[in-house]
Amino acid sequence: MKRKISLLMAVIIVLGTFINPAAAAENAVPVSAEATEESKVLNLSMEDAVKLAIENDRAMWKLDDKIKEMQELRRSGSSAKDMAEQLMEAPLEVSSAMGVTNNYLDLLLSKNGYYIKVGDLKSEEIKKQREVLLLGIELGTKASYYGVLVKEKAIEINEARLSSANEQLRVVNLKFGNGSATKAEVLNGEMAVQKAKTDLDTAMDDLNIAKLNFLNQLNLPLDAEIVLTDKEIKYVPTSNIDLDKAIEKAKAERPEIQTAINDLEIQKIETHAYTAYYTSNLRQNKWAKEKLKDAELKVPQTYKDVELDVRSSYLDLVKNERNLVNMNKTVELAKEGARIKKLLYENGMATSLDVLDADTGLAEAEIGLYQIMALYNISKLSFDNSNLIGSMKAEQ
Repeated sequence: MKRKISLLMAVIIVLGTFINPAAAAENAVPVSAEATEESKVLNLSMEDAVKLAIENDRAMWKLDDKIKEMQELRRSGSSAKDMAEQLMEAPLEVSSAMGVTNNYLDLLLSKNGYYIKVGDLKSEEIKKQREVLLLGIELGTKASYYGVLVKEKAIEINEARLSSANEQLRVVNLKFGNGSATKAEVLNGEMAVQKAKTDLDTAMDDLNIAKLNFLNQLNLPLDAEIVLTDKEIKYVPTSNIDLDKAIEKAKAERPEIQTAINDLEIQKIETHAYTAYYTSNLRQNKWAKEKLKDAELKVPQTYKDVELDVRSSYLDLVKNERNLVNMNKTVELAKEGARIKKLLYENGMATSLDVLDADTGLAEAEIGLYQIMALYNISKLSFDNSNLIGSMKAEQ
């Protein structure tokens, strides 16, 4: 019997380290990005980028280690439960002689299956977290990929705008030479060229920053040369959304709800042990009851938070799709307006400044269209996966 008691005491000490996050060592080893030659350009499709991000994410290794910890906790907890039941049946003088009364609270927890419950529920939570982490990496990588594409498109549009401004300045200079244009028109043309150059430089800087952030996200060298091969940002209309069904699915599958329910189950066992061990006038007894009350209140609040998140994600999707439709119309109008201004200018019914302003408006509308298209795609990805992960916002 003494041997069993000593073994139980050792198991309890080990279990204490499992449930103490500060005692768990983080020995995860990150996966390094694939080595590439400095002179080699890395062609990346969106799918390739997602795979690379997943392979190089250190958090994946940490979750795998945590799953192993919980599995070990479950095995140790099962042994501790059996031993605790035997120990509590032993004569009082035997348990007192071994100093068991000093750890009676841990014995109560073990006997009530506390460590088994923690191991089982937390293992399932971590497995779900792994699934959510994979999805989060995918969505984050796609959002960054879209961000780089938008910056590349901004450069393309600003290059065309600069070319147009230079051509317009050339024509104005010719007209000024034969006396059919004023010096003011020449100055306006020069200012338009300078502004187009500035906007192009800014767009190039924005692209470089976006690429650096993207490379860092993929754990690639910051000086690596990459080419994104999926250039087209597609628009897939959203239709036949059953919001109530999406909310119910999220309530059934979202990990934060599972966590809240599991925490309540674990807290019930802990509170039962504490209130059995400490009398009602002691601080520990009141503290355990407060923790149980907090855990009970957290469950309905988590359900409410998830519903709010899904509804917000839906409204964000609707808003971005409406903005996309409106911006498409704006681009069509801007193109027609620029065409008419050029015709009027050629027939002496508009100034060169009118043409330049129309070109600038068209360029801004086209850049805005691609930004909104990227936002729409990200919000659609977010809502389509709202049963597992919270809504995410894209950087413009």
